[in-house]
Amino acid sequence: MTGGAGFLGQLVIEELLQSSSLQLNGHIVTLDALVVLDRVIPPGCFADPRIVAIEGDLGTILQTQPALLADADAVIHLASAVSGECEADLNLGLEANLQTGIRLGQVLADSAIRPVLVFASSLAIYGGTAAAPLPAVITDSVRPTPQNSYGAQKLMLETLYADLDRRGLIEARTLRLMTVSVRPGKPNQAASGFLSGIVREPLQGQSSVVPVDPGLEVALNSPAGAVSGLIRALAVDSKTWGGPLGVNLPGIQISVQEIIDALEVVGGPEAVGRLSYVPDARISDIVSRWPSRFESLRAAQIGFEDESAFVDVVRRFQAGMTR
Repeated sequence: MTGGAGFLGQLVIEELLQSSSLQLNGHIVTLDALVVLDRVIPPGCFADPRIVAIEGDLGTILQTQPALLADADAVIHLASAVSGECEADLNLGLEANLQTGIRLGQVLADSAIRPVLVFASSLAIYGGTAAAPLPAVITDSVRPTPQNSYGAQKLMLETLYADLDRRGLIEARTLRLMTVSVRPGKPNQAASGFLSGIVREPLQGQSSVVPVDPGLEVALNSPAGAVSGLIRALAVDSKTWGGPLGVNLPGIQISVQEIIDALEVVGGPEAVGRLSYVPDARISDIVSRWPSRFESLRAAQIGFEDESAFVDVVRRFQAGMTR
């Protein structure tokens, strides 16, 4: 697992380690070892003896220790520079996302065992312009036209991995995640980070900024929904997956105001009072181009579960704060 020390990676690992076996490409297999790669791995983060934790830059590891990935039966690729970073620094995104992702594909393509690659892509591959607006609902047949560098990099890797699958070199499982909220921890540089911050910080007694129009509609995945989606993508066989093209993970369609309303239900008026409304044109320009309504027949056929109500997501986050 690349990027395995991040919050989503840790949740996936926790779920995988619940058993000595797992379902992979339609078969039950023994989980002998799980190699976790990340730039920084906090001390004591992984105690299970099946975990091999390796700290370092993924691009460098792919160059110097390619066998760490080439010998794997499956790779879950989560490592990525986030949307705000990629828009601010083109070269960072090209190196951390695109070039590293290409190298990962090359290493796996050279493997003798045709590994499964679960790639965490993003709804940011979709974007509209005045001349070519997005349809009201994104279906499986809508053509991706990203309007930010992060989305473009994700889409280029989707295309590469699909081609490697077509050539019979890997089993590609590209899963397009929505913005994951509510994320624990500290704010990051993702353009969509405020969608967690406007819940997380107020529930912890801190102020937070709403940088967009509260009427803006967005698409979200809960942490639990993202984790179950990634594990489902790892589990299904090729016939059920239905081809190398990416699948849109079912999410929650919600407005920013409805997120605030859920915050008030759980945290009360005092939590909402910790919000301030300061428009940020840069963030709004990125996030407002992302679609909020999805309809995926493929996702239903594969067996991805629908999300719960967002207020329940907020309640689960609040409960987790006291653990």
